Amino acid sequence: MTTIVVGGTRVSLRLLQPDDSDLIRAFFRRLSSETVYRRFLSPVTAPNDALLKRLVDVDHCEREALIALDDQGIAGVARYGTGHGESHDVAVVVADEWQGRGLGRLLMRRLAHIARLRGIGSFHATMLGDNIRAQSLVRGLSARTTIRFEAGYLEAEIPLRAR
Repeated sequence: MTTIVVGGTRVSLRLLQPDDSDLIRAFFRRLSSETVYRRFLSPVTAPNDALLKRLVDVDHCEREALIALDDQGIAGVARYGTGHGESHDVAVVVADEWQGRGLGRLLMRRLAHIARLRGIGSFHATMLGDNIRAQSLVRGLSARTTIRFEAGYLEAEIPLRAR
């Protein structure tokens, strides 16, 4: 576990573990319905057992999640997993009170570093068209990020390796 300061507040970073279901369940209670919708692209009132199982299913290779913990529990999660051709799908969600403070950017950069070390060449992200923060976040990971509109969503390809 690593402790860092973000916006003047200490948070601890660590990899998510398969037995963190209770932490994930509590994290959902910190999120507004809009934040949940932007993350899952659909309304989710509370994670059911199947979703919880999927969210904590990390193998620390092809599926990884990095969490930030504050004194209330999880403050943010960035994760990647297989599922989009050669790219690994990536997603981040940050508790509402942490949004706009740089925590999401920090989590994504650290996760991208982990992915590079594991030989992952690119991320793929799907986001709502009006999610300006998510667009800025993925563009900040690589100058070669491309974003296109497809099937009602923005699809981003984020190269992680140098040319």
